[in-house]
Amino acid sequence: MKKFIIGLVVLMSVLIVGSIYIYQQAHAPYASAKEESIAYVTDRTDLTQPDEFYWYNGSETYFTVKGLTSNNEEMIYIVRQNGGNILSIPAEETLSKEEAIQQVKSQKNPEKILNATIGMIDGRPIWEISYRNENRRLGYYIIDLKTGEWMRTIDNI
Repeated sequence: MKKFIIGLVVLMSVLIVGSIYIYQQAHAPYASAKEESIAYVTDRTDLTQPDEFYWYNGSETYFTVKGLTSNNEEMIYIVRQNGGNILSIPAEETLSKEEAIQQVKSQKNPEKILNATIGMIDGRPIWEISYRNENRRLGYYIIDLKTGEWMRTIDNI
């Protein structure tokens, strides 16, 4: 009986350590992109206190950093994955994450909101909100970051 318990403890330990290792490996690209994006934006703008990070995958990949500047102004910085110009937008000129999610809730009545991220489509900053609809199918609701104007819906994926 003692060997069985020792074997069970060893097996559980291996499973736990293995799970932690797999999680870290899966999360590494996100952590790396976040770290590099914050460094890139901080070096090229007056961002002093990054608060939020978004990773958007559309026809191109964009990284967004939201935070406070040295003047204590909340700003949003959007940069393409391959580098280039940084689009800087004062946060007060945009819809908040909560406002974007509320718009989706009122328009689509989703079963569950999965994620909200900032990105770019055709040179236009957007909110992309992913959700599960009443059929438990995946949907995306895309609105203009500044105006809240509906741009497109992708539903029942």
